[in-house]
Amino acid sequence: MPEPEESGPAAAADRPEQTAANTDEGIAVSGMSMTFGKEPTAVQALDGVSFHVPEGGFTALIGPSGCGKSTILRLLADLLQPTAGRVAISGQAPSVLRKQRRIGFVFQEHALLPWRSVVDNIRLPLQLSGRAAGRGLASTVGDLISLVGLEGFENSRPSELSGGMRQRVSIARAITLSPEVLLLDEPFGALDEITRQTLNIELLRILSETGTTAVLVTHSLNEATLLADEVIVLSPRPGRVEARIAVPMERPRTLAMMKSPEFFRTENLIREALFGRSPGPGP
Repeated sequence: MPEPEESGPAAAADRPEQTAANTDEGIAVSGMSMTFGKEPTAVQALDGVSFHVPEGGFTALIGPSGCGKSTILRLLADLLQPTAGRVAISGQAPSVLRKQRRIGFVFQEHALLPWRSVVDNIRLPLQLSGRAAGRGLASTVGDLISLVGLEGFENSRPSELSGGMRQRVSIARAITLSPEVLLLDEPFGALDEITRQTLNIELLRILSETGTTAVLVTHSLNEATLLADEVIVLSPRPGRVEARIAVPMERPRTLAMMKSPEFFRTENLIREALFGRSPGPGP
């Protein structure tokens, strides 16, 4: 098994521009900066962020609170426009994919409509896109319910579901239109550890079956290591790429892999990038 690959601040400054700019596959971010407001009260959230997520890949963003992780997701989703730099998905501007409904977004809060059943919440993107009357609707929604393991709860409302089940509905709704990219903003942050790890594995299974490219924001080193192909560590605000750490574990991932030397080694590399290296033993 290869050693985890780490790139520190110097290497991160050298490589991302070239990697991001020279591909039309996946997600390419090059020199992206974001400033909110105007001088003298302007706040710079991001400064020269560059990275590449290959098509079908899974990248996790991790860093201190306020470093711009969620801002990156919103820039990828075309909910914000960068102050500087370039963002492209499959060689196109995010606005093109947004209009074509090829970007899915899962938030920390499930944001389900409380008066709608599981089926009707999942069906919502189809209705908004004008495809609710199309052929195959019933099978599409039924397949999604099976995919996220909610058979038997089709007619339940959000108040009748556990937190983990509500997040399953959110994921199903986000992939109803078969998005090319799935953006996840701490979707499991409010869940207990057992439910969280169960849904981590379920998410990996779903992405494996759909082939969707994913970017996850998380504060959990454990979660980032378990899920991602690469972990991007961001500096305190303004967010810059502090390190890019490859996760060497094979897929499919399992919870048993969390006991492996590769897992601990990779998680420690992320920790060192976030907090600095721990002092060695004394004399």
